[in-house]
Amino acid sequence: MFKLFVVLTVSMFGAAFAWGGALLWGTAVSLITLLAVWAYNRYGFVQIPEMEVGVLFHKRRQSFARFVPGGRHTINPFTEQFSHTIPTSSGSANGRCLAVQTSGGIALDVEWSVNFDIDPFQIKASARPKLARNLPKKANSIVSKHLDNCLRHVLGEMTVDQVCEPGATRRLERAVKQQLTARLAEAGFSFSRIMIGAIDMPRHVKAALEAAQERAVQTENEARSLARLQQVVSQFSEADMQRLMELERIHTLGQNGVTLVYPTAVNQTSVAGRPSFAKLKRGNTRLSHPIS
Repeated sequence: MFKLFVVLTVSMFGAAFAWGGALLWGTAVSLITLLAVWAYNRYGFVQIPEMEVGVLFHKRRQSFARFVPGGRHTINPFTEQFSHTIPTSSGSANGRCLAVQTSGGIALDVEWSVNFDIDPFQIKASARPKLARNLPKKANSIVSKHLDNCLRHVLGEMTVDQVCEPGATRRLERAVKQQLTARLAEAGFSFSRIMIGAIDMPRHVKAALEAAQERAVQTENEARSLARLQQVVSQFSEADMQRLMELERIHTLGQNGVTLVYPTAVNQTSVAGRPSFAKLKRGNTRLSHPIS
């Protein structure tokens, strides 16, 4: 289309110059005007989609010029050239950080995921030329690289016991997010969510931690039982305590093979019944004599 306008304009100017005439000159001027309007609309504006930021470069130097937000914007077609756009909508990345060393030298494998946004206008001026070229294709790799470094730094200051404590995952996510934000804020990144997934450790370390947890649970149960026993015993009277101590002494002697014999109720009854039997026998004897 542009070539057609150029050809027509040159033809009209040539005809006007050769034969003259107001009609030819007027037609040539009209064509020039239409060509100028069309060229200005075609090359003097740039339309940037919503949720994206346009990148403009200097034509002659091929260096970064400026960012333009979403919408229709005027540019200088002789000095500026539209190159590409940078999405500002939410992005995400995920990965697995291998062989992360804790403060005790234990290697852990950690899964992670992150959601982020990009605002190119927050990029510091000195970093804009480089990031203007890298952000469209390398945003995920930039986030992944820095998150890996932050995760290694945070876990390097923690022990395995601290990693396994209740709520440790949430504290780890907050610490990584804080460091990642500090690193990439000047690169235009903001982070809405960081999630730490599965944390894998060597088998022998996992077995030792499970055994220690079982011992801790057992100790806690015993302490709870002892506390309940003490609560019950505190309600006993002094006589009850004496009886409990006597029972404990008997139990201890029985465990050592000592047999204790106590008089029973049957023996006491048989002994107490003999006098009554004698009285009965004497009574019978008196009755056997004849009455005089």
